[in-house]
Amino acid sequence: MKAMRAHQFGGPELLRLEHAPEPQVQAGQVLIRVRAAGINPADLVRLSGRLGTPPLPYIPGTDVCGEVEEVGAGVTHVKAGDRVYGRALTGGYAEKTCLMGAEAIPLPANLSWEEGAAIPIPFFTAYRALYHKAVLRPGESVLISGGGGGVGVAAIQLAKATNARVFTTVGSKEKADRVRQLGADVAINYRERDFVAEVQKATDGKGANVIIENVAADNFAKDFAALAQNGRIVLIGTGTGKTAEANFAVFGALFKDATILGMSLVNAGGVIQEMASALNPLFTASKIKAVISRSYSLGEATQALGDLVAGRVFGKLVLIP
Repeated sequence: MKAMRAHQFGGPELLRLEHAPEPQVQAGQVLIRVRAAGINPADLVRLSGRLGTPPLPYIPGTDVCGEVEEVGAGVTHVKAGDRVYGRALTGGYAEKTCLMGAEAIPLPANLSWEEGAAIPIPFFTAYRALYHKAVLRPGESVLISGGGGGVGVAAIQLAKATNARVFTTVGSKEKADRVRQLGADVAINYRERDFVAEVQKATDGKGANVIIENVAADNFAKDFAALAQNGRIVLIGTGTGKTAEANFAVFGALFKDATILGMSLVNAGGVIQEMASALNPLFTASKIKAVISRSYSLGEATQALGDLVAGRVFGKLVLIP
C-alpha cells in the first residue's frame, strides 16, 4: 500500500510517499480501506517524537474514514463493506489502517468520507470537554478559544445544541462571520480586540461560566479574568505549534473559586462508543455538521500540515489516499 512515512522524528518535511507493508488485523480489530484521513495538530506532536517514540518508519494520522475490508476475531457489530469512521491504530496517512473494533463507528448515510474523517478527534474532544468535564448546562455561557479550528467548530455547534451562550475567538473577519453562521453569539477577533474585555462586556462583568481552552500557551494567564465566579476551565491544548508550557496567576484562580480540568482523548477509550452514540443522531438529523476546509491528495500531507500551522484552515483539513 501507499503511505506517508517518516524514517526519523521531526517536522512534516520528513514525510515521504512510499510503499509500506499492509497492516495485519488482530483480534478485536478492524482493517479498513482508508477513503479519507483527517489532519490534526496532534499529528505534528507525535511526528516530532514528543509523545513517545513508536517504531520507525512512522505513519502519522489518527482520524480516518473508510470501508471495512476485514474484521478480527470477536468483532461482530461491523462487517466487510461497511462504512465506518474512527481512530487509527496503525497510522491514518495510508491506504489502509486498523481500528479497534469497539471504535469502528458506523458512518451516518448522509455523510461523505471527508465528513466522517472530520469527526473523531474534533467532535470527541469537544463532546468530552463540554459534557464529561465542564458539565455544561443550558443557559450557561461558554468561551471557546480557536473557534475556526476543528475542535472549535465542533464545540460551537454542540454548545449551541445545549442552548448555551457561545463566545469564541478567531483570527480574521472571515472566520468571525463563519462561526456566527455555526451559532456563535459573539465572535472575537483576537488580533483586533481583547477577549477578556469583550467577554466581560457581553456578560455585564460576570464572565463566562465555562472556558474551553485550546490555546493555553497564549491565553491561560488571561482566562481567569474572563471566567465567572465558580467557573470551569477545560484545558484541551496549548495551540498548534506552541510551547507546551503556560503560566497563570494563582490568585486569579483562588478568588474565582475556579475549577481547572485537563483532558486527553488518550484516556477516553472507554467512552468513545457513548460519545458516538450521542453524536451520530445529531449528524443524521443535520443538527451538527463536519466542516471541511480543504482536501489534499495523500502525497500533499506535508503541505496540509503546513497550512494547519499557518492557520489556513476553517474546520478540518483532510487527505484523500
